[in-house]
Amino acid sequence: MAEPGNRFQLKDQLSDVTLVVEDRELHLHRAVLMIHSPSFQKMLKASLWQMRVPLAGKKYSTMVALLEQIYPGTAIDLFKDETLAELLQLAHELDVQHVFHNCSQYITKRMDSKTIPFSTDHNLFYLTIVEKFSRLQTLRQELVDRASRLSLSELRKSKWYATVPLTAVKDILQKRLERIEADPHITEHLRKESPK
Repeated sequence: MAEPGNRFQLKDQLSDVTLVVEDRELHLHRAVLMIHSPSFQKMLKASLWQMRVPLAGKKYSTMVALLEQIYPGTAIDLFKDETLAELLQLAHELDVQHVFHNCSQYITKRMDSKTIPFSTDHNLFYLTIVEKFSRLQTLRQELVDRASRLSLSELRKSKWYATVPLTAVKDILQKRLERIEADPHITEHLRKESPK
């Protein structure tokens, strides 16, 4: 099945560099790439007079998704759950901070949606992804907090439960325990039940 076209397939009047990914061309602007990525800055400075720059080992569709995040437009609405992990990995490799900012906004928008319920599956799916990236720690904390408000049986029912890293599971259970211990009735009951 052919992939849909994208705005980087055709040269415009200001295009001054072509990235070649999987033998396909992406017509871009050096300044935009260099502003958003120290990796691109280093790469493009080294090939200043080169109009075509090959990027071996990268996936074309993921590169297009990354470029959509740094070029003007409605980037937050372009995220797709099924390619999110791959996109963040590429953004990490190329040090494109803006993608992490947009991702955080995307997931926050999903959490706060009034029209689409944010299920346990969603919570654990996103937590599994953001756990890998230190740039998403604030979002991770919010996802851990939300997960800690769910019962252990509800968490275990999720198809994503087995994929959540143990560090996140530990933090969820610790946060849940802290919430339980903060309840004065439970604290009093535990005090009465503890051996003397």
